[in-house]
Amino acid sequence: MSWVPIRIEMQFNETKLSVGTAFIYEHQNKTYLVTNWHNVTGRNPQTLQPLSKHLSIPNSIILPIPFSHKIENGFESVNWKSKGLELYENDKPIWFEHPTHGHDVDVIVIPLGGIEDTKLIASNDKETLGLELIPIRPSLDTFVLGYPLGMSGGANFPIWKRASIATEPNIDLDGLPKLLIDTATREGMSGSPVYAQATGYIMPEDKTDPKDFMIGEARRFIGIYSGRLGSDTFQAQLGIVWKESAIIEIIESKIIGKSSFEI
Repeated sequence: MSWVPIRIEMQFNETKLSVGTAFIYEHQNKTYLVTNWHNVTGRNPQTLQPLSKHLSIPNSIILPIPFSHKIENGFESVNWKSKGLELYENDKPIWFEHPTHGHDVDVIVIPLGGIEDTKLIASNDKETLGLELIPIRPSLDTFVLGYPLGMSGGANFPIWKRASIATEPNIDLDGLPKLLIDTATREGMSGSPVYAQATGYIMPEDKTDPKDFMIGEARRFIGIYSGRLGSDTFQAQLGIVWKESAIIEIIESKIIGKSSFEI
């Protein structure tokens, strides 16, 4: 799973503004880059005010992409190459946002291609990652994979932050497709993929035959992290996760986002 997250740098022209996280998501045989709305717009999704103290708005992001190369004795080496992605084409955003709630859902997707020759793995690749539709419930362990304060876990691999589901996952908080997790996260993890993990005797939601019960450990992709709920001692321990359903709604609606320079 450490091949899933991508450390991204938001830039205005050549000036670095901030660091965040993104990942690949596959839907109906197409590939998309997923991250937070506030990462690509540089604005607070509630107040719409610029996040940068210099009031700068990003117009591109830099992504380190892993490529593998065959070497002797069947082994391979991996090198990361920085790739730039312009966020605007003919002054129009290249991302899709939520069809109903717009920026109130802090998630965007960008159609992407050409990752077949990379080591990147889609966040919802069940076969490669061994994912299962484990039942989701409060207190279940989760992991947020990202880059707190821009740090990595070596090379460009992510830091794994443990968390637990803090709200009923079947309830949309504030009428939005989100849930809360209990965790201590930091800046730079916005846009991180989130996985739930169950251990023990497990019956996947898409299985009914008693023979399909699993014993051991299983994980499920559940959504994208977008930041802490607040800044005080209590709220800072609660993180927001936008559900996988929100990502699918954005992809299927194909609603082009609004330029941050026009807000």
